[in-house]
Amino acid sequence: MENLLDIPAHAGPAFPEYFEALLAGPRGLLLERIISHGHSTPPGEWYDQGRDEWVLLLEGEAVLAFEDGSSIALGKGGHVFLPRHVKHRVAFTSAPCVWLALHGEDLSAAER
Repeated sequence: MENLLDIPAHAGPAFPEYFEALLAGPRGLLLERIISHGHSTPPGEWYDQGRDEWVLLLEGEAVLAFEDGSSIALGKGGHVFLPRHVKHRVAFTSAPCVWLALHGEDLSAAER
C-alpha cells in the first residue's frame, strides 16, 4: 500500500468492514487501518475493549455512540481517545470512511 486512502477492491462497499494491521509493537500495540462503507455496530452490541484506543478519521464521516447515551460526530481529521472498557459502538459511517486506530496498553490522551 502506498497511500492510506487507496481502497483495495476487496475492501469495497459489497464487503464487510475491512481491517488491516499496519504496525505492531510490544504490549499489544497495534496500528490498523479500517475501511467502512456505511457499516455500523449492530443494535444492542457494544465494543468493550481490553486495551485503550485512539482513532483518527482520515476520510468520511462517522458517529460513535456511548453506553451513557452520549455520542460524538467525527469528520475528516477528527479523532477521539477511547479508554479501555468504555463501551461504545459505531452508530454511522459514510461510504467510504477510512480510519486509523491505535490500540495499546496504558495509552493516555496528551494534555492540551
